[in-house]
Amino acid sequence: LPEGTTRYKPINIELVNMDKLMLSLEQDMFTGFLDFDTGDNQVVILFERGEILRSFSMGDGIPVLQSVNDILRDLYSGEVRGVLLPPEIVEMMACLLLCTPVHHNLSSYFTDFRTLLKSLEAQQFSGFVELETEGGVHYITMERGGPRSALHFSSGLLMKGAPALERIFYDVGRMQASISVYPPATLPLIEAFSTISLGLLSAYMDLKGKILTQKLWKRLSACAKNVEGVSAGTLEFRLEELPRDLWEREKILKTLMKCEITLFKSELGEEAAQALYRRLLEDVKSPIKEIFGGIL
Repeated sequence: LPEGTTRYKPINIELVNMDKLMLSLEQDMFTGFLDFDTGDNQVVILFERGEILRSFSMGDGIPVLQSVNDILRDLYSGEVRGVLLPPEIVEMMACLLLCTPVHHNLSSYFTDFRTLLKSLEAQQFSGFVELETEGGVHYITMERGGPRSALHFSSGLLMKGAPALERIFYDVGRMQASISVYPPATLPLIEAFSTISLGLLSAYMDLKGKILTQKLWKRLSACAKNVEGVSAGTLEFRLEELPRDLWEREKILKTLMKCEITLFKSELGEEAAQALYRRLLEDVKSPIKEIFGGIL
């Protein structure tokens, strides 16, 4: 995990009121991660501006996405600490959790970094290169074989762009690095969102009837105003013009879903709306299930 600025020093989990901690992080618009060390397992929750982006366990060193509710339910002992990170680093971590590496933890001792980049250039590779060095973690976003952007994060300091790329080459030249290469993830976010949204409206229509459902949809349609690539159809959002970037799609769809859930809570009550939403999520596959599950 990247080492940013310590917000909470390690404290026994038994002494922490998790509900109050989560509320405090939300109110403080916390960006970073909570790291739970239970002795047998390591569990991490990523936050951006107080909202949960991802939650995962490390088990044998490989991250496995889990719902926040499942994670918190199984925490009985150990320690928790909080670390502040730049939003760019948190977003990159969240993005890579959805990707499957084509190269994982290559050692720069055995793998020449420049030769690797030349190989990716020849392949017209688009995706991400992650480098872990002593005290730092760095990222290069590749597009058609060339670097599109770079992040260098070490000792709590973030560099971006050309200076970051230059510093990455400098660091790899003087210290050992662990290198991973990730192609971009491809997930049917739009299809999953549409299925859940239609399921919510269908359940509401069964309870309240067609006329009240149409009135609810008029209120819900307002959520689509001024949102890039989104318009309102007949009891469904039109999403064909969403940005191609998966991360941008996720942020837009989660915003729409939060709006929908908020309206359903006001109409059906919080417990009923949450129970309905969780039931619809049961048929959604991982990792999309965890992406939309974090909304609650």
